[in-house]
Amino acid sequence: MSFNALPNELIYQISQRVQPADLENYGRTSHRVKEIAAPFVQENRQLKVEYTKVSVNHVAAAKILYEMCARPWIALYPESVELRGHRSWRNFEGPRNRERTALVAEVIQKRSLVEEADLRDILRRTRLIPAHEVDGWLEKINVGDEDYLFALMLACLPNIRRLTIRLDHTKLEQVKEMIRYIKRQAPDVQGDRALSKLKAVYVLERDTSEDGVCDLEMFPLLASLPGIQSMHGRNLVGMYRDCYRDGWLNYPGASPTIEHIFLETCGMSVEGLEKLCNSIKSLRSFKYIAHRAGWGLHRISDLLKNARGTLEELVLSTGSGQARFIGTLRGFTALKHVKVDTDMLFQRGKMSRAVDILPASIETATIAGNSLTRPHEEQFLSDLYRPSFSYPNLRKLQVDDSWGHRDIGKDRLKFQKEFHKQTSSSWMLRYR
Repeated sequence: MSFNALPNELIYQISQRVQPADLENYGRTSHRVKEIAAPFVQENRQLKVEYTKVSVNHVAAAKILYEMCARPWIALYPESVELRGHRSWRNFEGPRNRERTALVAEVIQKRSLVEEADLRDILRRTRLIPAHEVDGWLEKINVGDEDYLFALMLACLPNIRRLTIRLDHTKLEQVKEMIRYIKRQAPDVQGDRALSKLKAVYVLERDTSEDGVCDLEMFPLLASLPGIQSMHGRNLVGMYRDCYRDGWLNYPGASPTIEHIFLETCGMSVEGLEKLCNSIKSLRSFKYIAHRAGWGLHRISDLLKNARGTLEELVLSTGSGQARFIGTLRGFTALKHVKVDTDMLFQRGKMSRAVDILPASIETATIAGNSLTRPHEEQFLSDLYRPSFSYPNLRKLQVDDSWGHRDIGKDRLKFQKEFHKQTSSSWMLRYR
């Protein structure tokens, strides 16, 4: 029977409950459906724009959940999700001001429009929450517990590609438990599992205050999910004992697909980092910026030994002037861009030379910090006058200090290029 034979009210009701793609298809086949369903089509398109990139605290997460009860297809929209934790306001009963009271009233009003059976159905469909825990979950959702709501976001939204978790010196135990469930979960009939499309993860702590707790376990747990490509951590600071206690050393190792690691102001133990990097096979970029004094990555080539053929970019900075000697980078055969602190070039007070550190594939090298004197520069660059050390791709050799960026390699490189044109001549051979 064609849609054109149905009464308007019935078409209107069907349009409310049908998935957007199907509704647009029906509109193409029947002009009456197209006219009656026009407002729904418009609304669905707006929702897609609105929900593709979401940034939520526990109130907004509850709203999305209640919205999903009415329109289940909304779960397919979010691709970039940011979860914002709050230290003092972790559920609806926390301290209120006028604005928060209004937000909570609005979300409770939305909750009153939702059937409990629909919520139970959503929890059941995740296939991650055991049947005996569903009542406990419902209770937590009704009081707006951020830990449970954030965990449910991870379980319900299958198309997340980029996940940001902003911690505020709190531990999201339920979120971590959900990640463990997801790792153990068997793929469904279509071969899908939760977070299967996740590529980039940001775990950002608010600041590095000494008294605040820091969830050191979140970063390695997310790093071990299959298929992750990029990990970014900020302000994740803890002592050795925290790293041991929080499972840095006994978690199963990072996913071998990780290509980019960016750690900013992170004071994580070197053993923890070794554990992280042991299982990485195709790392292309490693940045470790402003880590805490004295943590020296004293042997970067040991730490990243599995990435010797793939690493293209390396940025190291203590931000504290207490770095240790970097070791050599000659083993990294694909390395193109390097930025290190001046202090990392000294071993027992003696300056290293460029040819002892930089591999032949290098394109740009930057030395940051004020302790590189003119004689040190001369010493560092002296080998670039010798034709046997060729850096065919080197474009820039610069110092980044309080005077700004200075290119110290310009005339050397020019000289070396001229020099190499003549290398076959006999008078040159004796200078090799």
